[in-house]
Amino acid sequence: MKSSHWILIVSTLASGAFVACGGDDSTTITPPDSDGGADVVVNRDGGAADSSDATPADFDAAYGQPSSMYPAFTPWMGQLVDHGGAKLTSAVIVTITWDGDNGRNTFEGFGDGIGASSYWQAAVGEYGIGASVSGPANHAHVSTPPPNQMTDQDIQNFIANNIGKLLPAYTDQTLYMVYLSTSTTLIYGNSSACQAGIGGYHSNFVSNNNDVAYAVLPRCGSDNSVTTASSHEIGEAATDAHPQSKPAIRQFADQYFAFETWQRNFDENGDACEFFNDSRYTEQQPFQYGVQRLWSNKQGPLGHSPCQPYTGPYFNMAPLDLQDVTVDLSQFMGPSNFKTKGYAAGVGQTINVSLGFYSDQMTSVPWSVSVFESNPVVNQVTGRLSVSVDPAKTSGVNGEKTNVKVTVKQNPAKLELFTVVSTLNGVKHYLPLIISSP
Repeated sequence: MKSSHWILIVSTLASGAFVACGGDDSTTITPPDSDGGADVVVNRDGGAADSSDATPADFDAAYGQPSSMYPAFTPWMGQLVDHGGAKLTSAVIVTITWDGDNGRNTFEGFGDGIGASSYWQAAVGEYGIGASVSGPANHAHVSTPPPNQMTDQDIQNFIANNIGKLLPAYTDQTLYMVYLSTSTTLIYGNSSACQAGIGGYHSNFVSNNNDVAYAVLPRCGSDNSVTTASSHEIGEAATDAHPQSKPAIRQFADQYFAFETWQRNFDENGDACEFFNDSRYTEQQPFQYGVQRLWSNKQGPLGHSPCQPYTGPYFNMAPLDLQDVTVDLSQFMGPSNFKTKGYAAGVGQTINVSLGFYSDQMTSVPWSVSVFESNPVVNQVTGRLSVSVDPAKTSGVNGEKTNVKVTVKQNPAKLELFTVVSTLNGVKHYLPLIISSP
């Protein structure tokens, strides 16, 4: 495990887009296993329908009918767990910049304005997080020349040595936001953070018996992309302030292990939305900055987008026949009898997965549905599963149904992931599901 949780730059999502993370897991995209192992990271305790001869009544029975009840089916949407750690319920944001940085006004304005914005309330209010505060007294200007490079330890030392001096005094609600100079390379591990695809991270360390929360933003792109990453880090730090010592909001509940697998264990409220193209956008005045939507435990089960704030319409697929399954995770340093939700199928077996179309309001046209092995956003397919949507029903609207055919071709790890993708007007929403093989 890495010592901090990173903000990730995902070039496969959108050109030049920056995505953020936080806590104690790296969000570096991991390539598929070269040895043919399952596409899983763990660190915790029949055929398609044939409608060629179907009557209209048969078709309705198999594929449902449009409904004016929204959502028509009960969504199955992951829930993050509160582990009881510290939160920044009234965060004091300290914005740290170096003299000569043209982005200073942007970053200070961002830190000063986020707490009172409608974005902030929609993104984290459900977790008991109130308005953050900041202002000129919380702007730290570093007059010494910016170093050519800094490591995480350098940044911790800088913060610890300057608390109560250059930096405002510590409180249990203080979040020190370090915006590196454009001339400073952040070294994480043995390489440049920007070259490794890391747009930032948040973490904590102990200084004078105090647990200090901080975040670091390297300058990997435009100021707008940096504030997008910053919104992710501030949101994660507020809901999981001390990921190194005692986590708070993070990790999907056991029954939603498919979401944990899809996220590759990057599972704070910012991480959970970072792979979605439509999660990054620019807010309107009076808080007109680049931001990222954050995961909502509350809105997803109601049929709305799990990434908030979101104006909709939101659309996705609901599994209609989920099973209780037991998965052997011992080869991934997990339990041998992990209980979750998914589907059971042995090697060589084919199963049909029944899905319902749902949305939170009427959509302009039907949306299309497709299915992919693994997580199609970040991972290549392995060829261990064969997956396909019923060719008689590849699009639909709220209330209709379709089926996905899944054949297990090989499964050395006895656990595989597949993803149902809903697409409308270029916007994609995802439903991760797992197959357990005995």
